[in-house]
Amino acid sequence: MGRSFVVTNSNDNSSGAKKKTVGRHIVIGPNAIKFVALTIVAILAIVYLNQSTAGASRSLKIRDIEGKKSELILEKERLETEQARLKALKEIDSQVEKNTLEPVSSVGHIQNGSSDIAKTN
Repeated sequence: MGRSFVVTNSNDNSSGAKKKTVGRHIVIGPNAIKFVALTIVAILAIVYLNQSTAGASRSLKIRDIEGKKSELILEKERLETEQARLKALKEIDSQVEKNTLEPVSSVGHIQNGSSDIAKTN
């Protein structure tokens, strides 16, 4: 059997001693800091763009709904006017007596300038 060889952070290679193979400190260089900073800025930019487009899409939906609302209000006013007109016509028809017309016995024409005017007797 071969001897197990463990690379440790300490200089102690004696067998049976508890050794730590991973160091507890992290070293970040200037390139890593630049990368992390750019990543954070990119994530924040994506979040900002997402929120701004969501707000714009909500405002477009609201504008469309308000446009439909105004169209429906105009249609309602038109229908109310039509309803009032039809009620008035129905009322006029109900008030007109059908048998009030008299037959014409004779028609006499009066000459007035160039136009003829009919006169009933």
